[in-house]
Amino acid sequence: MGIKPRGKIIRSNEVTPGYVKLVEPQVQIAAWSPRDDGIDPEQVHFNINFPAALDMPPLVMRFKSPDSIGFFIEELIRYRRLVWPGSKKVTGE
Repeated sequence: MGIKPRGKIIRSNEVTPGYVKLVEPQVQIAAWSPRDDGIDPEQVHFNINFPAALDMPPLVMRFKSPDSIGFFIEELIRYRRLVWPGSKKVTGE
């Protein structure tokens, strides 16, 4: 696909140590519309809500164009292949 990001991108293949968390975050992906009836959505919102035990604010990413979400998807696919090279491809990949 080859979508060019607008901002600075820093990539790393360096493996970093993980930290054990005993709870799972809640992930929500939704189309957002400025209209009350939800017609003609303009953005995609990607929300991660962490459990109260972690005392962390939610992480919210707003994608305002097809290119911005396309770049994010490409990067996720890139890292998926790096971490799990033998994994089965998903639809559209």
